[in-house]
Amino acid sequence: MQINMKDKIVVLLRGVPGSGKSTWLRDHNLEDYSISLDKLRLMLSNPVMTEQGYYEINQEVSDTAWKMAYECLKSRMKNGGVTFFDATFMNEYLVNYVKNLAQDYGYTILIIDFTSIGLAEAKRRNETRRGTIRYVPEHILDQMWAEGATMNLQHIPLVDYTQVEAPSFP
Repeated sequence: MQINMKDKIVVLLRGVPGSGKSTWLRDHNLEDYSISLDKLRLMLSNPVMTEQGYYEINQEVSDTAWKMAYECLKSRMKNGGVTFFDATFMNEYLVNYVKNLAQDYGYTILIIDFTSIGLAEAKRRNETRRGTIRYVPEHILDQMWAEGATMNLQHIPLVDYTQVEAPSFP
């Protein structure tokens, strides 16, 4: 599958931390066409130290980051073209919220799914992040994976990340 960058599509990158979503965007030169929840969190707050003594992205600013992300998405949809949304989207409520918002602007939704790498591989990759702000405690990955497994996504086009070619630019 190839995505045409002038189409009115919101592309949700779906997968637990460590599944390769941000790396895929970087490898396909798409960071400028994306909204990243982690980047918004880092704009709102410096990394914070945990009780275990390591730094992490401050999750306490997540509500504000999501509000900003939705405003960014609305602005991008007003201006046209594809937007890639870099968040986990392992929660059905969030997927449906973005889907409804996109429909209000005449956009469609496509999910690029990174779950095919499996939980064990995501955990292995996440472990290589230990000691950085990108590390996520393993129990969080387990919770996200379990919630994502119960999602009903039959109403949204979904494609495995391995089946997506580099997008075509106008």
